[in-house]
Amino acid sequence: MAKKKPKEITFSKEEVRQSNAFTPVERDFLVAYLADDETYTIDQAKKILEKQLKGAVK
Repeated sequence: MAKKKPKEITFSKEEVRQSNAFTPVERDFLVAYLADDETYTIDQAKKILEKQLKGAVK
């Protein structure tokens, strides 16, 4: 029998912004990059932040 993958915990934009997983500067950027009506895992938020910051420096 196949194992079920546990559902990852998701957070609102405000909960991600308050997370200790990010520096204060990263939290400021996340306010701009995350949608108000979406939920994100910490990994998703980190990937969005990384993608946006890498795209800004060319």
